[in-house]
Amino acid sequence: MEPKRAVHQNYQDVEFGFAARSGTLRPVNADFLYARAGTTMKPSTRITAFAVAGVLVFAAAATFLLQTGPTSSSRLVGITQIATHPALDEVRRSIIDGLAKRGYRDDHEIEIRFQNANGDPSLTLPIAQEFERANVSVLVPISTPSALSAAKAATETPIVFAGVSDPVGVGLVDSLESPGTNITGVSDQWPFEAQVSSFLEAFPDRRRLGMLFTRGDDVSAIGVDAMVELSKTHNFSLATRPVSASQDIYPTATALMQEVDAVFVGIDHLILENMDALLKASNETNVPLFGGESGSVEMGAVMAVSINMTHLGDLAADLIVRVLEGEPPGSIPIVVVSAGDTLVNREMAERYGLDVDALERKGVKFVN
Repeated sequence: MEPKRAVHQNYQDVEFGFAARSGTLRPVNADFLYARAGTTMKPSTRITAFAVAGVLVFAAAATFLLQTGPTSSSRLVGITQIATHPALDEVRRSIIDGLAKRGYRDDHEIEIRFQNANGDPSLTLPIAQEFERANVSVLVPISTPSALSAAKAATETPIVFAGVSDPVGVGLVDSLESPGTNITGVSDQWPFEAQVSSFLEAFPDRRRLGMLFTRGDDVSAIGVDAMVELSKTHNFSLATRPVSASQDIYPTATALMQEVDAVFVGIDHLILENMDALLKASNETNVPLFGGESGSVEMGAVMAVSINMTHLGDLAADLIVRVLEGEPPGSIPIVVVSAGDTLVNREMAERYGLDVDALERKGVKFVN
């Protein structure tokens, strides 16, 4: 997907391009990294030599400001995430809000800079390296790919991750109780059993479930393994299909949906970033999606048991403050969040014949 290029004034909405706020120039786009690597976008035939020179000067200025660190006495907090997605964006906003309510406001006590890999895992390491060169006080990666790259790039800089499902399994920390080294954070351990049980209670006749997963992705494999085990105890069959790139999702999902009654959307950043393709297949085949995070339900999955990402971000903010105030991150136990709320997309629930009134009486939360 071609990255957008835009300028925004509000850091909470910044996804691509450069942002200027309160007189501070902030590089927040993966395009900045492409420029650093010598890669160029396809130029318009109407771009003049003067305009090109202006862009190069602008990029050079951004590079200088990122590498020289904060321009005031405030400490620098670098936030990075793998992609733009409602759940990840919610975590980031909550971190920023949580820091502010604890007395660490952006452009006052601290300076916050944000970079987005725009769904390209190969950019997570260069982003982390840029923050390391900028001498951030704390590096905050959101998602497992961003956290793994942060750990590789910054071996001494404090790291507080958010949204890493299995930090021990992927080798980020030694243990949940004693992380060691320079890392702590908040782990979202999906309540897979609750997710499956809630769906099967709502759809007792849909027992043939399907699941896409990214080939070679250890995080995606966590969900597949959990669903395989649950199929043995919850009386459903599971058909899985691998994908390798975004263009694989729609045709693979369409074929899978000919064989199953519903598709589970697991922990898979490639799948979650390309929900539009999955939803297109779902709408065309009339096969519902269900999953484990609020963003999917907002976009069109019928339901999910989702961890509260606002709460998760606030917990991460608390850890960041502890680190800013001098506590060694390796001595702070990993905070694990596993309980979730049942969320339902009202429009999809009505489409698939669920009793919306009965769901409301049960205390289900509707996202639309």
